[in-house]
Amino acid sequence: MTPDTLFDEFAMGFPARKFSAGLLLAFIDLYIELGIPGSETGSYDAVIARFPRQTTTSGGKRANTLILKRSDGKVLSLRPFYNAVERLFRAEHKRFDYPSCAPHATQAWPDYIPWLDALAIYSLVDLEELRGRVIDYVLNSLKSQAFDPAAIQIDPPLFRLILEGFDMTARKGEPTGAPYQGIVFGFLRADNPHLQVEIDKVRTGSKRLQRVGDIDAWEGARLAISAEVKQYELKPEDVPDLEGFGNEVGRRGTLGLVVSLGFREGVRELIGAIGLKPLDLDDLLRIVELWDPVKQRTAVSSLVYYARHVEKNSSLSERIDVFLKAAVGVEQITAP
Repeated sequence: MTPDTLFDEFAMGFPARKFSAGLLLAFIDLYIELGIPGSETGSYDAVIARFPRQTTTSGGKRANTLILKRSDGKVLSLRPFYNAVERLFRAEHKRFDYPSCAPHATQAWPDYIPWLDALAIYSLVDLEELRGRVIDYVLNSLKSQAFDPAAIQIDPPLFRLILEGFDMTARKGEPTGAPYQGIVFGFLRADNPHLQVEIDKVRTGSKRLQRVGDIDAWEGARLAISAEVKQYELKPEDVPDLEGFGNEVGRRGTLGLVVSLGFREGVRELIGAIGLKPLDLDDLLRIVELWDPVKQRTAVSSLVYYARHVEKNSSLSERIDVFLKAAVGVEQITAP
């Protein structure tokens, strides 16, 4: 059997038994490792006469694969050579349609003794050329499933960009505190999709509306989270004003948040002492950096909803639109 004839036989059977490619390459690599090319070992029988076949494994079990013993006592198993070929096709070249079936494939070696006979008479050049042809055939026959970054459209981290770059100082025509209150609303709504999150315009008066904080999140009739939003840096003298809020969320067993742009030294500890959790802009950023793009988009759409349908403030709405367009080319975020 000439190398061309052997190749044609392999190619004809490959669609039904793809693992045969790995066996053929493993046979070639095994023979090269044993030094068969040019040794005048003219058949498979002559090979095992020179390198006795081992019928048991090192663990004393029946050998299902081809294992040959060299004169120096070292044994060579077909399995590592096959494993290397499987890695070549699947791991290196991403041909995942090539089967992952090393145990089954290497047990099927007796079906291919005619190949082992033919390979024993080939020169090293013949073996290397045949090896290259088989590899090229498999790579051309099986589609590459390599990951192509260019094929993936990555959504920008919209809400993180808002936290990092949006001017939260109220501009002319905007109520003081509205930008940051809208941002905190977007954060809480995206981070708590299981809750009903309520918010009203700034300076509306929570007590008059029978609410606890600036933003309340409900699980049915139970207030789960309530947040007071402060669009400035909190100082120690500001903390007593939060005690009533702390008492109310404590009485209800609610998670009470104080979300400000920052805290002076020691203020976090004072807020914690009245049972509240302090969050500033850096805290929000650390959390949002773990969000996927869809969650970030939900937070931004909630901010847009707040500006357009709660505050109904055209200045703030337009500023958000301009920022998003300048930052990432987003024309418009649909409000939820």
